[in-house]
Amino acid sequence: MKSFDTAAAEIRQCLPTGLRLVILGSTSFWGSDSADICRSLGAAMAGMDSLVAVTGGMNGVQAEFSLAYAAVCGGQQSAERLFHLLPLGMEAVKAGRTVTAGADFFERREILGRVGDVCLVIEGGPGTEHESRVAMSCGIPVIPVGRTGGHARKLYSGLPCPAAVSTATWALLNDRGATHDEVTVAVQNLVEQLGQRA
Repeated sequence: MKSFDTAAAEIRQCLPTGLRLVILGSTSFWGSDSADICRSLGAAMAGMDSLVAVTGGMNGVQAEFSLAYAAVCGGQQSAERLFHLLPLGMEAVKAGRTVTAGADFFERREILGRVGDVCLVIEGGPGTEHESRVAMSCGIPVIPVGRTGGHARKLYSGLPCPAAVSTATWALLNDRGATHDEVTVAVQNLVEQLGQRA
């Protein structure tokens, strides 16, 4: 069995060049507007040049983000910029391209946590906690949308605002009064700023 670092490095080599954004989160929605936020973010991220979106191919957060992302990218471009990592033997996701990562979901989480330049966390439970912990241990910046609850809220409460990032922008991640557009723009700015540092 190859190491998780080796497996992640091999997958990174198969992905297009560009900023690799990994989307982590719940498989079903708990927050009243979490699905809307996912759709808004997916559509906005699809418009970012050279961004490659990577998910774990699951329902909920990742599916809603992916559908919106693919709708904006469309057709072949979606297959070139949207990737899903799933364990061996799992059925391929319809939108984007599915890549085998690990023999089971534990191994997939270990690999998914290592492949990004930046991770975006929306809601989330134990699986998301595992993936985000792996990412942070590898020095990968994590953007938790705390207002959506779940592990994202826990992460937001425990993470300081990154250096060179506006505290006002960071605060929007946890602001229940902020509009979806405001949260989306804040996340876009954070992805760009943290991605440049990565």
